[in-house]
Amino acid sequence: MLEPFDVAEACEAAAPVLIEAGADFTGLVALAGPARIEGLLRGEVIGPGPLWIGPRANVEARVETDELHVSGRLEGEIQASRRVVLGATARVRGELRTPSLSLAEGALLEGRCATGSQPPRDPENPEIAPGPGANSSPSSS
Repeated sequence: MLEPFDVAEACEAAAPVLIEAGADFTGLVALAGPARIEGLLRGEVIGPGPLWIGPRANVEARVETDELHVSGRLEGEIQASRRVVLGATARVRGELRTPSLSLAEGALLEGRCATGSQPPRDPENPEIAPGPGANSSPSSS
């Protein structure tokens, strides 16, 4: 009998490790495709992914990618153009923007979060934007 096959797990296992467990890096990481971080990173991570942050990783960075999977600790400004997946051991703190967010039971997310297809609101102008099809002129009843 065939064993169940998890595509996401296989992709993560095949992704090259950029920063090994126990390694410490400060600076800019420019992604050119799938990658994993298992160690300590301070700085910026930019480029197409997907990017996996392993369970023992500690990342303090601005992250900009298409797809992000977090199982470790991540603090900073996070923007994923496709989706963010937080595993049960994820500890994320900061500002997160993505169209799709998935949180496993046990994941921790602290900070600002903007999801869905709506653009993030301007923190200087916290007015609620009208929904689709809303009339912008006041009604005269």
